[in-house]
Amino acid sequence: MRYSIFVLPLLILLISSYGGLVYAESTFEIVMPSGASDPGAPFFWKEKTTGVTSGEITIYPNDSVLWKNADTAFHTITSVTQAGEIDGKFDSGFMNAGDSFEMQFPELGDNYYFCSLHPWMSGIVHVVKNPGSVQSIHNVASGFSEDGLGFEVKYILDTNLQKAVFIDPDNKSLTFKISGTSENDKITLVLPTELIENPNTAIVNGEITGFESEITSSGTKLVIPISSDTTEIKIMGTKVIPEFGFLALSILSIGLVSMLFLTRSKLSIFG
Repeated sequence: MRYSIFVLPLLILLISSYGGLVYAESTFEIVMPSGASDPGAPFFWKEKTTGVTSGEITIYPNDSVLWKNADTAFHTITSVTQAGEIDGKFDSGFMNAGDSFEMQFPELGDNYYFCSLHPWMSGIVHVVKNPGSVQSIHNVASGFSEDGLGFEVKYILDTNLQKAVFIDPDNKSLTFKISGTSENDKITLVLPTELIENPNTAIVNGEITGFESEITSSGTKLVIPISSDTTEIKIMGTKVIPEFGFLALSILSIGLVSMLFLTRSKLSIFG
């Protein structure tokens, strides 16, 4: 018998509207402080969040940088090559006091810039791959666990996995669905041993793929290659939670009680 087990029905109702979530794009703010036009100023830029004053910032694809002119002098944010030559990728034009300029960076790589009026004011926007963050799916296979609460699966990705996980004890597999588009070239999953034993096969979008595996105190850690069009990841092992789990025991208990009740009723009628 094949089961398709999801999280508890109430949780499904509560979270179903979040299926399309993707990793949030961010905007980082860099301020040109008062006096920045003076070549002897202690610093020419200040990143609002970190306080870094080098003009260098590291962001992820599709993040934006917002430069603000808090100085009394005119400034520009002008794209240049590493050698300092204007390359025309972006240019704010003259920025008055209080003006701002925002630029989104969809591509990986280093983006050099300076103020064309004060060329000693220079900086770099480093755009790197988003490594993602540690996230969790709770109540996986809740219908099969003895306490009815299920298991927690941790993963690292720059977008979300759907909360509903397909459990197939007959084929000894778990199937995860990716929401949104990932910029990562891999996903890391930590699968509790009680949920799946010896995960030995990974199938990405219907094709078997190689992966790295490591036993940890929290379960088996898998590092699986993915691409931007990956939507489904199936993991197979030697055993996926007992078929005769919490749900099956509940159904059997109800059946036994019903049979005993009917038997007693018949005996009472004929007795």
